[in-house]
Amino acid sequence: MAKNQDSGYIRGRIYDFVGGNVTVIYYVGGGVKMIDTLQVSDVGEFVYNVDVEKPIRAFLSFEKYACFVALFLENGMKADLTISFHKEKNEEDDAYVPEVNYVGDNADCFCFMKEFDRWQYDAWPFEMLDTMSFAEYREAYLEDVDRVKSNLVKIKSLAFKRMMMDVIDQFIPVYLFRHAWSKPREDADFVRWVEAFDRNDPDNMEMAERYVRWYLQRHPAGKEQNRVVYHLNALTQIFTNQEIINDMANSLVDYYLKQAPKDMTEVFEVYKRVSTDTVDHSEMQKVYDHYINMMPGAPAIDFEMTDVNGKKCHLSDFKGKAVYIDVWATWCGPCCMEIPYMEKLVKHYAKNKKIEFLSISLDENQKKWKKKLAADKPEWKQFICPDNFQSTLCQEYDIDGIPRFLFFDKKGRIISLDAPRPSSSKIIEYINQHIK
Repeated sequence: MAKNQDSGYIRGRIYDFVGGNVTVIYYVGGGVKMIDTLQVSDVGEFVYNVDVEKPIRAFLSFEKYACFVALFLENGMKADLTISFHKEKNEEDDAYVPEVNYVGDNADCFCFMKEFDRWQYDAWPFEMLDTMSFAEYREAYLEDVDRVKSNLVKIKSLAFKRMMMDVIDQFIPVYLFRHAWSKPREDADFVRWVEAFDRNDPDNMEMAERYVRWYLQRHPAGKEQNRVVYHLNALTQIFTNQEIINDMANSLVDYYLKQAPKDMTEVFEVYKRVSTDTVDHSEMQKVYDHYINMMPGAPAIDFEMTDVNGKKCHLSDFKGKAVYIDVWATWCGPCCMEIPYMEKLVKHYAKNKKIEFLSISLDENQKKWKKKLAADKPEWKQFICPDNFQSTLCQEYDIDGIPRFLFFDKKGRIISLDAPRPSSSKIIEYINQHIK
């Protein structure tokens, strides 16, 4: 993107920075997603040069903390941020909350978005919706929206006010639809409201997707019916706009095929009848051809890993034994929570020569990995894939989140690419079934 003469900057400092991508995400014309990856120093400092075609809402995203901060960007602005993170109380997973000190231009916009996001996610819990009819919820929610808009009027930036008015108005139907997921009951007012929407409008895909969920909730597949096939066929009953049918069928099948299910051939054939987009068919054929070779019983795709001494090793080196693999990283809280259970699992099978346990780290920082191993002293084999999510392991097995547990049989064939965790109450029974 060409530099604008009026471009400004956002400078930042992330305390206790643990690495991982830090990105600025925003959308431009036609809903195109833009991602700018920031260069962050070892001490967590960065500078982002603001150069946008028009004032825009953006998100500063932190990969390792799995959270984001909303920002308002416009050329010429200058702002300084200091950012720290703390864990949510009573959260079992790695849920972090960013604490931001914002100084500079558009500080009032930043504060409004912070409160807006809090209101958006916390103000109307389902426990409250369970006690209300749709008419009551709609009236109370719209009153709350008016209150939020009255606070928006106080903001100095006219561009920000116009932008956020549009954002709020777009959220109104989405949040009113949440009534569908409250305590199950038939509400005639809600049904009339839903049916009044033009679900065949391609510019209203978010509502169309919610309508499908609602429809399938009211008209579920039978016990003997294939759930995904039923879903695909339902699209042709719900919509008359073939463009919407194609988009939804493509998203559904792309996600499903990547699980390498046993019924993927049946699902793929139905998909080709439901969708009429031959370009999508061609791309989906590539997905199908890849994952049909990753079903249970298919030969494993080999990959390279490195042990703590720098020695290269391959999955194929362990052929002759079943192999249970833990894919993890030191920065991943849920991964580290599984380590004590993995230790117990390894001890349980200590005298069993039919199975091998491996832990493979995706750490970018090998020093932190080695330091963790030195502290924990695990008694099973430890490896690392220095290319982390770009490694052959992650690319071939579609690993984009961890922890992930893989299981292969003694002949080097796939048992599962999403095996139960060591903490599962059924893990020993599961393993025993496959190493008889």
